[in-house]
Amino acid sequence: MRVLSLYGTADGVLNFEKYEAAKINYPDAFEEVKIEGGNHAGFGYYGEQKKDKTSKISKEEQQELTVKEIFKTLGEY
Repeated sequence: MRVLSLYGTADGVLNFEKYEAAKINYPDAFEEVKIEGGNHAGFGYYGEQKKDKTSKISKEEQQELTVKEIFKTLGEY
């Protein structure tokens, strides 16, 4: 099994302590990608999220980078 973990460097919602602790359960084929300047809400169009930080990039740019990383991981980009 492969796992791709994506998050923005301005994510104020993700609990990084729990995220780091959970990594021991991830398979060897784990890849982590940080979207520089992206925040939690930038992955969708569901509005601002409590405790989230201000994104340094547009939602469209964040989502474009996300799609590229997903296809790159799948080997189809």
